[in-house]
Amino acid sequence: MKKVLFASFLASMLFSVQASAKDIVASSYCPMAGVTGTGRGPTFEIAVDNAIKACIAKGGKSSCCNKFTRKIS
Repeated sequence: MKKVLFASFLASMLFSVQASAKDIVASSYCPMAGVTGTGRGPTFEIAVDNAIKACIAKGGKSSCCNKFTRKIS
């Protein structure tokens, strides 16, 4: 029984590490407010959208956060 539990735990850990390695990370910066937002997602567009939302949530302006985005390697 312990071997089955250990094997399932190990398998879940391997799959979760593999899934997170495929995420793309992006950042959005608003120099007017001096805030940076970071976002993750399966595609660059989703990662940028999440980064912009994080930037705005920290007090950045929408027009500013949309201009200064980049992919983080």
